[in-house]
Amino acid sequence: MRPVSTQSRVMLAALVLGLPLLSLVILPTLGIADPGAVDRTPAWVVPGTAAFCVALAVALDWGLRRHRIALDASALEVTTSFYRRRIALGDLRIDQARVADLDERTELRPALKTNGTGLPGFKSGWFRLRNGNKALVATVGGRRALWLPTRLGYDLLLEPVRPQALLDRLRELAAPKPGR
Repeated sequence: MRPVSTQSRVMLAALVLGLPLLSLVILPTLGIADPGAVDRTPAWVVPGTAAFCVALAVALDWGLRRHRIALDASALEVTTSFYRRRIALGDLRIDQARVADLDERTELRPALKTNGTGLPGFKSGWFRLRNGNKALVATVGGRRALWLPTRLGYDLLLEPVRPQALLDRLRELAAPKPGR
């Protein structure tokens, strides 16, 4: 799979770490909060919040870097952020799969996040595509992606480094073997 961009990782860290900590420091000094409230705040709140935000940022960054595809003779395994599926090759509709330019085939773009992570340049988890299909999505903002329908009630929308090479390998593994 194509790795997640540094820009997406920095954006996530800014949202999870920077925004809460900045609000803890800035809001009381701007007088937005009750001026006397700062004196009544327990001493552990700022360091406790900082520790929680750092732990959350580290866990989410780990999830962003957990982005891979494994293929063997019997199944395709997709791992992306906090999601993992192993799909038997027989459950893939490889004959209908295609490498698509998402700028041209807009019906294959993720439209509605139902259970996943969506940042500019990163989509991972369960989405509804613009065509209405449910899909497990693992993309990092590129134009070319592998759309792979399954017989399991959902599609896969993946962004491997070489989508055509993965599709060719899937077709090779799914082809009937001589003598069988």
